[in-house]
Amino acid sequence: MAEKIGLGIVGSGYIAQTHLDALRAVPDCYVAATADVDESRGKEFARVNGVERFYVGHKAMLADPNVKAVVIGVPNCFHFEVAMDAFAAGRHVICEKPLALSLEDGRRMVETAEKKGLVLGYAEELCYVPKFVRARELARSGGIGKPYLVRQCEKHAGPYSPWFWKEEEAGGGILMDMGCHSISCILWVLGKPKVKSVYAHMGTYLHGGVTKEEDHVIILMEFEDGSFGQAEASWALKGGMDSTLEIFGTEGVVKADLLKGMGLRAFSENGFPGAGDEGKGWVHPEYEELWNNGYPQEDRDFVKCMREGGTPAQNGRDGLDVLEIILAAYHSAGIGQKVYLPFRPPDVKEPVRLWQRPRPELGQGPIADAH
Repeated sequence: MAEKIGLGIVGSGYIAQTHLDALRAVPDCYVAATADVDESRGKEFARVNGVERFYVGHKAMLADPNVKAVVIGVPNCFHFEVAMDAFAAGRHVICEKPLALSLEDGRRMVETAEKKGLVLGYAEELCYVPKFVRARELARSGGIGKPYLVRQCEKHAGPYSPWFWKEEEAGGGILMDMGCHSISCILWVLGKPKVKSVYAHMGTYLHGGVTKEEDHVIILMEFEDGSFGQAEASWALKGGMDSTLEIFGTEGVVKADLLKGMGLRAFSENGFPGAGDEGKGWVHPEYEELWNNGYPQEDRDFVKCMREGGTPAQNGRDGLDVLEIILAAYHSAGIGQKVYLPFRPPDVKEPVRLWQRPRPELGQGPIADAH
């Protein structure tokens, strides 16, 4: 039997915990170490989770010969730096979304990984969610005819960490946090078709007191084959969380609800322990949460490609495609017009600035310019 791959996790927040738990459900790997620039927080994370080795910062961890791959679970602005350091050290990378804050940084990540023969996994778990996988299978079976519209929604009342409110760290609001999930999922369902144009509307409706970022966005993607995708993401939903997928075809429809179709419901006047205020009244408790949300399946795919070769179902090039759509969406919302792809805006360090400070001189893309 081949030796298990040792992975190091960079970060000690919510998503770092999620990947640590998911990786422990994958038999061909183990968590060899963790790293964080905050020593006290990082040490406590490692202690609570029983991880033997902790390092202050990712560079120190990369010197550990037991660490063959790293999981990047830190704020968006650090994805590029950590990934490039990992590649320089000959390590595979699992990068949380979004891939990077600029197309140039994302492109360098992808090209470096490919040149060195290393795996760059793009951590998009919706494409591994069992319900969504089954919905995609049903749509592709021919039972609904030709799909012409795919709609995916991701909504809740706000992010889990304060850094999401900061443009310089997150690069943007809900579009960078959850809208990227919806975009990826739609592309995956339709077989990753080429995007012709993007039109978006966004605003700050609930959290204007703490951020200038968008907290609700709707994006329409027109594909070259004539089909459409509608992505909607929100930090402005009160009363819980929604994650739904709808696939409309010429002869039928497939609908999947990730969180409210578990077959388990409960009611409490005072709320269930650990559920907070949202646990009051009728609730839909989750079970096997990691598996239902696709995390172990996602990490298993990445680890398999590291061990056996091959390209993950969601990889760096997918992340790069999603990032271009994100940039086009911000620009579209900023100028109030449809944007055609390819869209390659120069000098964009934080994508949200394309919406906050519209730049009409960037145009609507090559197709529009040709008319």
